[in-house]
Amino acid sequence: MQRSERGGGGWIGWLIFLLVIFGFRFLPPLANWLTQVTGITITVPMLIIAFTVLAVVASIGSSLVRAAGRSGDAGQTGMPPSLPVPPQSSTPPEPASSPWPPTTPASNLPRARLPSGQEHLPKPPRFEPIIDPRILAAGIAGLVILGALTLLVLFLSGALP
Repeated sequence: MQRSERGGGGWIGWLIFLLVIFGFRFLPPLANWLTQVTGITITVPMLIIAFTVLAVVASIGSSLVRAAGRSGDAGQTGMPPSLPVPPQSSTPPEPASSPWPPTTPASNLPRARLPSGQEHLPKPPRFEPIIDPRILAAGIAGLVILGALTLLVLFLSGALP
């Protein structure tokens, strides 16, 4: 699936992330201002709940709009609206009392193709790591450097003997 078809549903995660990181800076002044303007006591948790509800409603609305757009585009894909029904065979089915599966003429059945020297089998699957080894090595090296700097700062500040 292409990214453009998948939509933009990831913005709600960024909104929650920004609320968690920066919310303690701008939500209390916003709550105080709204309390002064409206005369109703508005607290920071009320604002967080309001932002979350608005984000969920906006996300559901955008999903509905996207789904309606897709259903409108379904007729433009060039696909027939329904598949044709195959013709029914004129031979009556065998009775269900037979313990053997129904027989069909062998000439109508497709024959199995056996691998030969001229036919190529698909290549075996390759191992593709989820995390690039270079990025993993850089992350581990960064953690080691960060740990060494933390120990150095703690040692220089006198927290460690």
